[in-house]
Amino acid sequence: MKAVNLIPRDARRGGVSPSSLGKLGASHLLIGLLVVAVAMVSLYVLTNNSINSRKAQLANLHAQISRVQSAVTRLQSYEKFEKLAQARESTVQEIAQSRFDWHGALSDLSKVVPANTTLDSLTATVSPNSSVGSGGGSSGTVRADVVAPALSLKGCTDNQDDVAQLMSRLRLVNGVSRVTLEDSIGAASGSDSTSGAGCKGPTFDMVVFFQPLTGEAATMAGVTTTGGTK
Repeated sequence: MKAVNLIPRDARRGGVSPSSLGKLGASHLLIGLLVVAVAMVSLYVLTNNSINSRKAQLANLHAQISRVQSAVTRLQSYEKFEKLAQARESTVQEIAQSRFDWHGALSDLSKVVPANTTLDSLTATVSPNSSVGSGGGSSGTVRADVVAPALSLKGCTDNQDDVAQLMSRLRLVNGVSRVTLEDSIGAASGSDSTSGAGCKGPTFDMVVFFQPLTGEAATMAGVTTTGGTK
């Protein structure tokens, strides 16, 4: 019997036909292109998703910034109001500190002046260069020497002992630091020297000093606190 070789002739020597090689190469190329295409699509999708995520985060941050800015704007109005309130409170305190209790001082003065003493003029001053009241007051230099609220008095009484008594009683006024007699002139002998309505006797010119204003109160009153007597 004759042997029959069932192996195809093209494959008997381990070779591959050119047509088979062409088909195999085309298949590999197609697969490679598909892989590249899938990779590019996947990269595009991932990049697009990342961009969309970043855009969403950015939009969220912009929204947060807008909310914070709105809150800051609202709070600024409260801050301005608080500063205004503090400024007004400070101004009120400074004004209160710079005020001198003239009502109390004049009330006390009316209680200590003897009945036989007549005041021709009275001048109230918070500093040597500012004044309130009426009349001439002291015309000398004593008032200018002390930086403090003061009352300058001019008047007359029956005798020099009454002048000394008046000075002693003026020292009892609340807040008085010193009483200075600038001048006291007795009536001329043999004459009816009159100072004031129906007052015959020595005339006096004195200054009653109170405790000086200090700090901001003195500044608002126009006082330079480099001196003064306590």
